Amino acid sequence: MIDRYAIFSDFKDINQRFGLEGEEFTVPNYNASPAQQLPVIVNTSKKGISFFYWGTNKQWSNNKSISPKLLSATQDKLVQTTTLRHALDKRRCIIPVNGFYQWKQYSKRRQTPHYFHVAHEPILALPGIWEEYEDMDGKINYTFKFVEVANYANVPEFGESMPAVLPKDMERKWLDDYSSTDELLEILSSKEGVNQLSNHPVSPHITMISNNSEDLIKPQAQVDQLGNYTLFD
Repeated sequence: MIDRYAIFSDFKDINQRFGLEGEEFTVPNYNASPAQQLPVIVNTSKKGISFFYWGTNKQWSNNKSISPKLLSATQDKLVQTTTLRHALDKRRCIIPVNGFYQWKQYSKRRQTPHYFHVAHEPILALPGIWEEYEDMDGKINYTFKFVEVANYANVPEFGESMPAVLPKDMERKWLDDYSSTDELLEILSSKEGVNQLSNHPVSPHITMISNNSEDLIKPQAQVDQLGNYTLFD
């Protein structure tokens, strides 16, 4: 399950990558985390960047741990759950990322974060869905969650699911109002985007939200099941 990612490209590069016409915004975030407002492209406003909360906002979470169900939804749940099926039909989005983190589990108490990215493609498009909520004061808040698919890394220690990656030629279709459910599920099942991903172990300092620097995505020594550092997978 995804609970951290990186989006640090300049706003001009993001706008150019997706053909947007938005105003200047500040992004650099090597430790994008739940409850933060982060850039998304929504199907109801395809020509600019919107800033939605990932999963929930800080006020609603009250600094408590956030349910994984708020952060991502698996592909199979999209058609099994009424609310998710409606979101897939009416409220889709693209989450621009430079890369994302996945935890590799070595034992019950030991895991190491890995950074997934595409070397020749600095900005990726990850599919998501979004929601609209009204708080106690009548203010409208917007949240998003990632869409995940079955583990495609062929490494069981990364867990059962991982974020889907949209093929570049399918990004517009993901946001298209006329795309059918079958077409959307077919896009999610494509291996074109995920087959280009590579990964390397990185610093566990991403667990602290206050840590936010380029060092977080740099390769680090990996540990084995016994906690020893190793250069090998």
